[in-house]
Amino acid sequence: MVQVSTGGEAAGPADGMGKVMSSIVLDPESWESVEAGTEAYIEQWLVAEGDHVHAGQVLARANLLHTLVDVPSAHAGVLEEIVVAAGEKFAPGTVLGRVIAT
Repeated sequence: MVQVSTGGEAAGPADGMGKVMSSIVLDPESWESVEAGTEAYIEQWLVAEGDHVHAGQVLARANLLHTLVDVPSAHAGVLEEIVVAAGEKFAPGTVLGRVIAT
């Protein structure tokens, strides 16, 4: 099974309240054995915007070369935004969503 994680804390606060936001992306290691130019797509989101999530919780499932890959949250927080909707394709490094840490 391909292991993925979230990554990339934002450079600054998400809002004026000083809350830290991080971006949800597939771990670069997930793409190592994939041919250049290959895209994946979100099979389904398991949580909705505004839902509270915990560290390690699977937020979405991505389809990468006909293999379902879990996309977990790196920390507890609130799913602030879904950037790539279910059924939409994405390339390596694409931000899939954003979680505000709590």
